[in-house]
Amino acid sequence: MRLHAGALEGEARASFERARAMPVRVVQIGEGIFLRGFVDWLVHRLNESGAFQGRIAVVNPRPSGAHHIQQWQEQDGLYTVLVRGLRDGRSVQYAEVVTSVARAYDSTRAWEQVLELARDPLVEIAVSNTTELGIRYEPVPRPTADVPPATYPAKLTQFLYERYAALGWQEESRLIVVPCELIDDNGQRLRSMVERHAADWQLGKDFDRWLPARVEFCDTLVDRIVTPYTGDPPLAYEDHLAVTVEPYYLFAIRGSDRLKSLWPFEDVGLNVHYADDIRDFRLQKLRALNGTHTALANLGLMAGLETVLDVMKHPTLSRYVHQLVEEEIVPATEPRVSQPERLRAFARDVLERFQNPYLEHRLRSIAMNAISKARIRLVPTLVDAVERSGDARRLTAAVAAICLAYRPGMEHTAEPDPAAERLRGWWQNDLSASAQAILSDTALWSTDLTQVPGVLEGWVRFVDTALRQGPVQAVASL
Repeated sequence: MRLHAGALEGEARASFERARAMPVRVVQIGEGIFLRGFVDWLVHRLNESGAFQGRIAVVNPRPSGAHHIQQWQEQDGLYTVLVRGLRDGRSVQYAEVVTSVARAYDSTRAWEQVLELARDPLVEIAVSNTTELGIRYEPVPRPTADVPPATYPAKLTQFLYERYAALGWQEESRLIVVPCELIDDNGQRLRSMVERHAADWQLGKDFDRWLPARVEFCDTLVDRIVTPYTGDPPLAYEDHLAVTVEPYYLFAIRGSDRLKSLWPFEDVGLNVHYADDIRDFRLQKLRALNGTHTALANLGLMAGLETVLDVMKHPTLSRYVHQLVEEEIVPATEPRVSQPERLRAFARDVLERFQNPYLEHRLRSIAMNAISKARIRLVPTLVDAVERSGDARRLTAAVAAICLAYRPGMEHTAEPDPAAERLRGWWQNDLSASAQAILSDTALWSTDLTQVPGVLEGWVRFVDTALRQGPVQAVASL
Protein backbone atom coordinates (compact mmCIF):
# COMPACT_ATOMS: atom_id res chain seq x y z
CA MET A 1 0.00 0.00 0.00
CA ARG A 2 1.35 3.41 -1.00
CA LEU A 3 1.40 6.21 1.57
CA HIS A 4 -1.33 8.79 0.90
CA ALA A 5 -4.01 10.59 2.88
CA GLY A 6 -6.45 7.69 2.68
CA ALA A 7 -3.91 5.31 4.20
CA LEU A 8 -3.46 7.31 7.40
CA GLU A 9 -4.85 6.15 10.73
CA GLY A 10 -4.80 7.32 14.32
CA GLU A 11 -2.61 10.28 15.22
CA ALA A 12 -1.15 10.53 11.70
CA ARG A 13 -4.68 10.94 10.32
CA ALA A 14 -5.52 13.55 12.96
CA SER A 15 -2.31 15.44 12.14
CA PHE A 16 -3.18 15.49 8.45
CA GLU A 17 -6.72 16.73 9.14
CA ARG A 18 -5.34 19.58 11.23
CA ALA A 19 -2.74 20.46 8.62
CA ARG A 20 -4.89 20.51 5.52
CA ALA A 21 -6.93 23.42 6.90
CA MET A 22 -3.74 25.52 7.09
CA PRO A 23 -2.78 27.91 4.26
CA VAL A 24 0.48 27.78 2.35
CA ARG A 25 2.83 30.24 4.05
CA VAL A 26 6.20 28.89 2.89
CA VAL A 27 7.61 28.38 -0.59
CA GLN A 28 10.44 25.88 -0.72
CA ILE A 29 12.88 25.72 -3.64
CA GLY A 30 14.39 22.26 -3.34
CA GLU A 31 12.70 18.88 -3.18
CA GLY A 32 15.63 16.76 -1.97
CA ILE A 33 16.12 14.62 1.10
CA PHE A 34 17.83 17.20 3.32
CA LEU A 35 14.92 19.61 3.56
CA ARG A 36 12.57 16.68 4.13
CA GLY A 37 14.55 15.66 7.18
CA PHE A 38 15.22 19.20 8.37
CA VAL A 39 13.06 22.26 7.62
CA ASP A 40 9.92 20.37 6.56
CA TRP A 41 10.14 18.24 9.70
CA LEU A 42 10.74 21.33 11.87
CA VAL A 43 7.73 23.13 10.40
CA HIS A 44 5.65 19.98 10.97
CA ARG A 45 6.70 20.01 14.62
CA LEU A 46 5.92 23.73 14.87
CA ASN A 47 2.47 23.17 13.39
CA GLU A 48 1.81 20.29 15.78
CA SER A 49 2.58 22.64 18.68
CA GLY A 50 0.11 25.19 17.30
CA ALA A 51 2.81 27.85 17.00
CA PHE A 52 2.85 28.40 13.21
CA GLN A 53 -0.20 26.98 11.41
CA GLY A 54 1.19 27.15 7.89
CA ARG A 55 2.18 24.67 5.20
CA ILE A 56 4.78 24.46 2.47
CA ALA A 57 4.67 24.49 -1.34
CA VAL A 58 7.64 22.57 -2.73
CA VAL A 59 9.24 23.53 -6.07
CA ASN A 60 12.07 21.70 -7.81
CA PRO A 61 14.93 24.02 -8.85
CA ARG A 62 16.05 21.77 -11.71
CA PRO A 63 14.30 19.45 -14.18
CA SER A 64 16.09 16.47 -12.60
CA GLY A 65 13.85 16.79 -9.54
CA ALA A 66 10.59 16.33 -11.46
CA HIS A 67 10.20 12.70 -10.35
CA HIS A 68 10.24 13.79 -6.70
CA ILE A 69 7.53 16.36 -7.42
CA GLN A 70 5.39 13.61 -8.92
CA GLN A 71 5.97 11.49 -5.81
CA TRP A 72 4.88 14.38 -3.57
CA GLN A 73 1.71 14.70 -5.63
CA GLU A 74 0.98 10.97 -5.54
CA GLN A 75 1.49 10.86 -1.76
CA ASP A 76 -0.62 13.96 -0.96
CA GLY A 77 2.53 15.72 0.28
CA LEU A 78 3.07 13.06 2.95
CA TYR A 79 6.27 11.23 3.79
CA THR A 80 7.97 9.52 6.73
CA VAL A 81 10.94 10.63 8.81
CA LEU A 82 12.68 7.82 10.66
CA VAL A 83 14.78 9.08 13.58
CA ARG A 84 17.53 6.59 14.48
CA GLY A 85 20.59 7.00 16.62
CA LEU A 86 21.88 7.84 20.08
CA ARG A 87 20.78 10.56 22.44
CA ASP A 88 22.47 10.92 25.82
CA GLY A 89 23.87 7.42 25.39
CA ARG A 90 20.48 5.81 24.80
CA SER A 91 19.19 4.32 21.56
CA VAL A 92 16.46 6.36 19.85
CA GLN A 93 14.29 4.97 17.07
CA TYR A 94 10.87 6.11 15.91
CA ALA A 95 8.96 6.99 12.73
CA GLU A 96 6.82 10.07 12.12
CA VAL A 97 4.55 10.96 9.18
CA VAL A 98 5.21 14.60 8.25
CA THR A 99 2.19 16.67 7.17
CA SER A 100 3.72 20.11 6.57
CA VAL A 101 3.85 19.91 2.74
CA ALA A 102 0.64 21.02 1.04
CA ARG A 103 1.56 21.17 -2.66
CA ALA A 104 4.38 20.35 -5.05
CA TYR A 105 5.05 22.07 -8.37
CA ASP A 106 7.31 21.07 -11.23
CA SER A 107 8.99 24.37 -12.08
CA THR A 108 9.56 23.32 -15.69
CA ARG A 109 5.85 22.69 -16.29
CA ALA A 110 4.00 24.83 -13.76
CA TRP A 111 6.10 27.97 -13.44
CA GLU A 112 3.08 30.25 -13.73
CA GLN A 113 1.57 28.52 -10.69
CA VAL A 114 4.79 29.13 -8.80
CA LEU A 115 4.57 32.82 -9.69
CA GLU A 116 1.00 32.83 -8.38
CA LEU A 117 2.52 31.97 -5.00
CA ALA A 118 4.73 35.04 -5.33
CA ARG A 119 1.58 37.17 -5.60
CA ASP A 120 -0.04 35.53 -2.55
CA PRO A 121 0.11 37.81 0.52
CA LEU A 122 -0.22 34.76 2.80
CA VAL A 123 3.21 33.50 1.68
CA GLU A 124 5.73 34.95 4.12
CA ILE A 125 8.87 32.78 3.91
CA ALA A 126 10.97 31.32 1.09
CA VAL A 127 13.30 28.43 1.95
CA SER A 128 15.87 26.80 -0.30
CA ASN A 129 18.44 24.04 -0.53
CA THR A 130 19.73 23.85 -4.07
CA THR A 131 23.19 22.45 -3.08
CA GLU A 132 26.29 24.59 -2.73
CA LEU A 133 26.40 24.96 -6.53
CA GLY A 134 22.84 26.27 -6.62
CA ILE A 135 23.75 29.75 -5.36
CA ARG A 136 25.74 30.97 -8.31
CA TYR A 137 25.46 33.88 -10.69
CA GLU A 138 25.02 33.25 -14.40
CA PRO A 139 23.91 36.05 -16.74
CA VAL A 140 20.57 35.16 -18.30
CA PRO A 141 18.06 37.20 -20.31
CA ARG A 142 14.98 38.52 -18.54
CA PRO A 143 12.60 35.53 -18.31
CA THR A 144 8.99 35.22 -19.32
CA ALA A 145 6.09 34.13 -17.15
CA ASP A 146 5.89 30.60 -18.54
CA VAL A 147 9.56 29.54 -18.80
CA PRO A 148 11.70 29.75 -15.64
CA PRO A 149 15.35 30.84 -15.74
CA ALA A 150 17.90 28.08 -15.15
CA THR A 151 19.52 29.15 -11.88
CA TYR A 152 18.00 29.55 -8.44
CA PRO A 153 19.08 33.20 -7.92
CA ALA A 154 17.48 34.12 -11.26
CA LYS A 155 14.30 32.22 -10.36
CA LEU A 156 14.14 34.01 -7.03
CA THR A 157 14.65 37.40 -8.70
CA GLN A 158 11.71 36.79 -11.01
CA PHE A 159 9.64 35.51 -8.06
CA LEU A 160 10.37 38.67 -6.06
CA TYR A 161 9.62 40.97 -8.96
CA GLU A 162 6.24 39.27 -9.43
CA ARG A 163 5.54 39.87 -5.75
CA TYR A 164 6.51 43.52 -6.04
CA ALA A 165 4.36 43.97 -9.15
CA ALA A 166 1.32 42.37 -7.49
CA LEU A 167 1.54 43.69 -3.93
CA GLY A 168 3.64 46.84 -4.27
CA TRP A 169 4.73 48.51 -1.07
CA GLN A 170 1.92 47.25 1.13
CA GLU A 171 2.93 45.51 4.33
CA GLU A 172 1.80 42.11 3.03
CA SER A 173 4.50 42.19 0.36
CA ARG A 174 7.19 41.42 2.95
CA LEU A 175 9.07 38.15 2.45
CA ILE A 176 11.84 36.44 4.43
CA VAL A 177 14.35 34.38 2.45
CA VAL A 178 15.99 31.53 4.40
CA PRO A 179 18.60 29.68 2.31
CA CYS A 180 19.94 26.41 3.73
CA GLU A 181 22.79 25.86 1.28
CA LEU A 182 26.05 25.00 3.04
CA ILE A 183 28.06 28.09 2.16
CA ASP A 184 29.21 30.92 4.38
CA ASP A 185 27.02 34.05 4.41
CA ASN A 186 24.51 32.24 2.21
CA GLY A 187 21.78 34.86 2.62
CA GLN A 188 23.98 37.82 1.80
CA ARG A 189 25.52 36.06 -1.18
CA LEU A 190 22.09 35.19 -2.50
CA ARG A 191 20.93 38.79 -2.03
CA SER A 192 23.90 40.14 -4.01
CA MET A 193 23.05 37.82 -6.91
CA VAL A 194 19.39 38.87 -6.89
CA GLU A 195 20.48 42.51 -6.98
CA ARG A 196 22.78 41.73 -9.89
CA HIS A 197 19.99 40.08 -11.87
CA ALA A 198 17.70 43.02 -11.11
CA ALA A 199 20.30 45.36 -12.57
CA ASP A 200 20.82 43.11 -15.61
CA TRP A 201 17.09 43.04 -16.32
CA GLN A 202 16.60 46.76 -15.57
CA LEU A 203 13.71 46.11 -13.21
CA GLY A 204 13.57 49.74 -12.16
CA LYS A 205 14.64 52.03 -9.33
CA ASP A 206 11.44 51.52 -7.36
CA PHE A 207 12.02 47.75 -7.27
CA ASP A 208 15.62 48.43 -6.25
CA ARG A 209 14.29 50.38 -3.26
CA TRP A 210 11.54 47.85 -2.49
CA LEU A 211 13.94 44.89 -2.38
CA PRO A 212 15.95 45.85 0.76
CA ALA A 213 12.90 47.42 2.40
CA ARG A 214 10.55 44.45 2.01
CA VAL A 215 12.75 41.36 1.58
CA GLU A 216 14.95 40.01 4.37
CA PHE A 217 17.79 37.62 3.49
CA CYS A 218 18.93 35.48 6.43
CA ASP A 219 22.30 33.80 6.86
CA THR A 220 21.99 30.28 8.23
CA LEU A 221 23.91 27.25 9.37
CA VAL A 222 22.27 23.82 9.18
CA ASP A 223 23.49 20.59 10.71
CA ARG A 224 21.86 17.18 10.49
CA ILE A 225 22.73 13.95 8.73
CA VAL A 226 19.83 12.96 6.47
CA THR A 227 20.00 9.80 4.35
CA PRO A 228 17.56 7.98 2.05
CA TYR A 229 15.39 5.38 3.75
CA THR A 230 16.82 1.93 3.02
CA GLY A 231 13.88 -0.24 4.07
CA ASP A 232 15.16 -0.85 7.60
CA PRO A 233 13.13 -0.93 9.75
CA PRO A 234 10.21 -1.89 7.47
CA LEU A 235 7.23 0.45 7.21
CA ALA A 236 3.62 -0.68 7.00
CA TYR A 237 3.28 1.13 3.67
CA GLU A 238 5.30 2.08 0.59
CA ASP A 239 6.87 5.53 0.87
CA HIS A 240 9.09 6.80 -1.97
CA LEU A 241 9.96 9.99 -0.07
CA ALA A 242 10.91 8.53 3.31
CA VAL A 243 14.20 9.64 4.90
CA THR A 244 16.31 8.49 7.83
CA VAL A 245 17.79 11.12 10.15
CA GLU A 246 19.95 11.19 13.25
CA PRO A 247 18.35 12.50 16.47
CA TYR A 248 20.71 15.49 16.52
CA TYR A 249 19.97 18.65 14.55
CA LEU A 250 20.98 22.31 14.73
CA PHE A 251 19.57 25.31 12.90
CA ALA A 252 21.29 28.68 13.47
CA ILE A 253 19.68 31.72 11.82
CA ARG A 254 20.83 35.30 11.57
CA GLY A 255 17.39 36.79 11.25
CA SER A 256 15.06 39.47 12.52
CA ASP A 257 12.52 39.41 15.31
CA ARG A 258 9.90 39.12 12.58
CA LEU A 259 11.14 35.67 11.56
CA LYS A 260 11.52 34.65 15.18
CA SER A 261 7.88 35.55 15.79
CA LEU A 262 6.72 33.68 12.68
CA TRP A 263 8.84 30.64 13.43
CA PRO A 264 9.14 30.45 17.26
CA PHE A 265 11.08 27.19 17.21
CA GLU A 266 12.95 27.99 20.43
CA ASP A 267 9.69 28.55 22.30
CA VAL A 268 8.55 24.96 21.67
CA GLY A 269 11.87 23.36 22.59
CA LEU A 270 13.39 22.82 19.14
CA ASN A 271 17.16 23.24 18.70
CA VAL A 272 16.94 26.38 16.56
CA HIS A 273 18.93 29.46 17.51
CA TYR A 274 18.34 33.04 16.36
CA ALA A 275 21.40 35.23 16.71
CA ASP A 276 22.81 38.51 15.44
CA ASP A 277 26.04 36.67 14.64
CA ILE A 278 26.20 32.96 13.76
CA ARG A 279 29.96 32.77 13.31
CA ASP A 280 30.35 30.83 16.58
CA PHE A 281 28.03 28.12 15.31
CA ARG A 282 29.89 28.03 12.01
CA LEU A 283 33.30 27.79 13.68
CA GLN A 284 32.31 25.02 16.09
CA LYS A 285 30.88 22.96 13.25
CA LEU A 286 33.88 23.60 11.01
CA ARG A 287 36.39 22.56 13.64
CA ALA A 288 34.74 20.02 15.94
CA LEU A 289 32.62 18.21 13.35
CA ASN A 290 34.10 18.79 9.90
CA GLY A 291 37.68 19.02 11.16
CA THR A 292 37.40 15.78 13.11
CA HIS A 293 35.89 14.04 10.11
CA THR A 294 38.82 15.18 7.98
CA ALA A 295 41.32 14.10 10.65
CA LEU A 296 40.00 10.56 10.99
CA ALA A 297 39.14 9.72 7.36
CA ASN A 298 42.55 8.90 5.91
CA LEU A 299 43.76 7.32 9.15
CA GLY A 300 40.76 5.01 9.04
CA LEU A 301 41.31 4.15 5.38
CA MET A 302 44.98 3.33 5.99
CA ALA A 303 43.86 1.05 8.83
CA GLY A 304 41.56 -0.81 6.43
CA LEU A 305 38.31 0.61 7.85
CA GLU A 306 35.28 1.79 5.88
CA THR A 307 33.03 3.98 8.05
CA VAL A 308 33.16 6.52 10.86
CA LEU A 309 31.50 3.94 13.10
CA ASP A 310 34.35 1.49 12.33
CA VAL A 311 36.81 4.14 13.53
CA MET A 312 34.84 4.72 16.72
CA LYS A 313 34.83 0.97 17.44
CA HIS A 314 38.60 0.70 16.91
CA PRO A 315 40.29 0.89 20.35
CA THR A 316 43.32 2.92 19.25
CA LEU A 317 41.67 5.22 16.71
CA SER A 318 38.62 5.87 18.90
CA ARG A 319 40.88 6.99 21.75
CA TYR A 320 42.73 9.23 19.29
CA VAL A 321 39.48 10.87 18.12
CA HIS A 322 38.31 11.55 21.67
CA GLN A 323 41.67 13.04 22.67
CA LEU A 324 41.88 15.07 19.46
CA VAL A 325 38.51 16.69 20.14
CA GLU A 326 38.72 17.07 23.91
CA GLU A 327 42.39 17.96 24.35
CA GLU A 328 43.25 19.90 21.19
CA ILE A 329 40.32 21.07 19.05
CA VAL A 330 38.04 22.31 21.83
CA PRO A 331 40.74 24.06 23.94
CA ALA A 332 42.21 25.70 20.82
CA THR A 333 38.79 26.97 19.74
CA GLU A 334 37.41 28.14 23.10
CA PRO A 335 39.13 31.56 22.99
CA ARG A 336 37.51 32.25 19.60
CA VAL A 337 33.87 31.74 20.63
CA SER A 338 31.63 33.76 22.89
CA GLN A 339 30.10 30.75 24.68
CA PRO A 340 32.73 28.05 25.32
CA GLU A 341 30.23 25.91 27.19
CA ARG A 342 28.11 25.66 24.05
CA LEU A 343 31.20 24.58 22.09
CA ARG A 344 31.94 21.87 24.67
CA ALA A 345 28.35 20.60 24.52
CA PHE A 346 28.50 20.54 20.72
CA ALA A 347 31.77 18.57 20.83
CA ARG A 348 30.19 15.99 23.16
CA ASP A 349 27.29 15.66 20.74
CA VAL A 350 29.73 15.18 17.84
CA LEU A 351 31.46 12.26 19.56
CA GLU A 352 28.09 10.64 20.26
CA ARG A 353 26.91 11.23 16.67
CA PHE A 354 30.02 9.48 15.35
CA GLN A 355 28.92 6.36 17.27
CA ASN A 356 25.45 6.20 15.69
CA PRO A 357 24.99 2.49 14.80
CA TYR A 358 22.35 3.25 12.17
CA LEU A 359 24.35 5.55 9.88
CA GLU A 360 26.92 4.37 7.33
CA HIS A 361 29.07 7.48 6.98
CA ARG A 362 31.72 6.27 4.56
CA LEU A 363 35.31 7.35 5.03
CA ARG A 364 35.95 7.57 1.30
CA SER A 365 33.27 10.20 0.85
CA ILE A 366 34.72 12.22 3.74
CA ALA A 367 38.25 11.86 2.32
CA MET A 368 37.34 13.56 -0.94
CA ASN A 369 39.41 16.77 -1.35
CA ALA A 370 41.24 15.99 1.89
CA ILE A 371 44.12 18.43 1.30
CA SER A 372 41.78 21.31 0.53
CA LYS A 373 39.63 20.46 3.53
CA ALA A 374 42.64 20.22 5.86
CA ARG A 375 43.75 23.72 4.87
CA ILE A 376 40.43 25.12 6.11
CA ARG A 377 39.35 22.66 8.79
CA LEU A 378 42.59 21.59 10.50
CA VAL A 379 45.47 23.98 9.91
CA PRO A 380 43.97 27.07 11.65
CA THR A 381 43.07 24.90 14.66
CA LEU A 382 46.59 23.46 14.70
CA VAL A 383 48.12 26.95 14.75
CA ASP A 384 45.77 28.02 17.55
CA ALA A 385 46.56 24.87 19.56
CA VAL A 386 50.31 25.47 19.36
CA GLU A 387 49.89 29.10 20.34
CA ARG A 388 47.73 28.10 23.30
CA SER A 389 49.61 25.14 24.73
CA GLY A 390 52.68 24.52 22.57
CA ASP A 391 51.38 21.04 21.69
CA ALA A 392 49.24 19.92 18.75
CA ARG A 393 50.57 16.39 18.25
CA ARG A 394 47.23 14.89 17.19
CA LEU A 395 46.37 17.68 14.77
CA THR A 396 49.89 17.39 13.37
CA ALA A 397 49.35 13.64 12.97
CA ALA A 398 46.10 14.31 11.10
CA VAL A 399 47.88 16.55 8.61
CA ALA A 400 50.72 14.02 8.33
CA ALA A 401 48.27 11.18 7.64
CA ILE A 402 46.71 13.15 4.80
CA CYS A 403 50.15 13.85 3.33
CA LEU A 404 51.04 10.17 3.66
CA ALA A 405 47.86 9.17 1.83
CA TYR A 406 49.07 11.17 -1.19
CA ARG A 407 52.58 9.70 -1.14
CA PRO A 408 53.41 7.93 -4.43
CA GLY A 409 52.37 4.31 -4.10
CA MET A 410 49.66 5.06 -1.51
CA GLU A 411 46.91 5.91 -4.00
CA HIS A 412 44.57 3.29 -2.49
CA THR A 413 44.32 5.37 0.70
CA ALA A 414 43.48 8.69 -0.98
CA GLU A 415 40.53 10.21 -2.80
CA PRO A 416 40.77 12.82 -5.59
CA ASP A 417 41.92 16.33 -4.67
CA PRO A 418 42.89 19.24 -6.95
CA ALA A 419 46.15 19.63 -5.01
CA ALA A 420 47.08 15.94 -5.07
CA GLU A 421 49.71 16.12 -7.81
CA ARG A 422 51.33 19.16 -6.22
CA LEU A 423 51.69 17.36 -2.90
CA ARG A 424 52.91 14.12 -4.49
CA GLY A 425 55.58 16.09 -6.32
CA TRP A 426 57.18 17.15 -3.02
CA TRP A 427 57.76 13.59 -1.78
CA GLN A 428 61.43 12.57 -1.89
CA ASN A 429 63.49 9.62 -0.70
CA ASP A 430 64.70 11.64 2.27
CA LEU A 431 61.87 12.01 4.81
CA SER A 432 63.15 15.24 6.37
CA ALA A 433 63.52 16.87 2.95
CA SER A 434 59.99 15.73 2.07
CA ALA A 435 58.65 17.24 5.28
CA GLN A 436 60.42 20.54 4.67
CA ALA A 437 59.12 20.81 1.10
CA ILE A 438 55.54 19.75 1.86
CA LEU A 439 54.96 21.74 5.04
CA SER A 440 56.54 24.96 3.74
CA ASP A 441 54.25 25.05 0.68
CA THR A 442 51.85 27.89 1.48
CA ALA A 443 49.80 27.09 -1.61
CA LEU A 444 48.81 23.82 0.10
CA TRP A 445 48.23 25.06 3.65
CA SER A 446 47.88 28.89 3.41
CA THR A 447 50.74 29.13 5.92
CA ASP A 448 54.30 27.86 6.28
CA LEU A 449 53.84 25.02 8.75
CA THR A 450 57.58 24.62 9.24
CA GLN A 451 57.43 27.90 11.16
CA VAL A 452 54.85 26.54 13.64
CA PRO A 453 56.83 25.16 16.62
CA GLY A 454 56.86 21.37 16.86
CA VAL A 455 54.99 20.65 13.64
CA LEU A 456 57.96 19.69 11.45
CA GLU A 457 59.40 17.35 14.09
CA GLY A 458 56.00 15.85 14.93
CA TRP A 459 55.20 15.30 11.26
CA VAL A 460 58.50 13.47 10.62
CA ARG A 461 58.11 11.36 13.76
CA PHE A 462 54.57 10.28 12.88
CA VAL A 463 55.29 9.50 9.23
CA ASP A 464 58.46 7.60 10.10
CA THR A 465 56.58 5.41 12.59
CA ALA A 466 53.69 4.90 10.15
CA LEU A 467 56.05 3.78 7.37
CA ARG A 468 57.94 1.38 9.65
CA GLN A 469 55.20 0.04 11.91
CA GLY A 470 51.90 1.08 10.33
CA PRO A 471 49.50 3.98 10.89
CA VAL A 472 47.74 2.44 13.89
CA GLN A 473 51.03 2.06 15.77
CA ALA A 474 51.91 5.63 14.78
CA VAL A 475 48.67 6.80 16.37
CA ALA A 476 49.32 4.70 19.44
CA SER A 477 52.74 6.32 19.79
CA LEU A 478 51.11 9.70 20.34
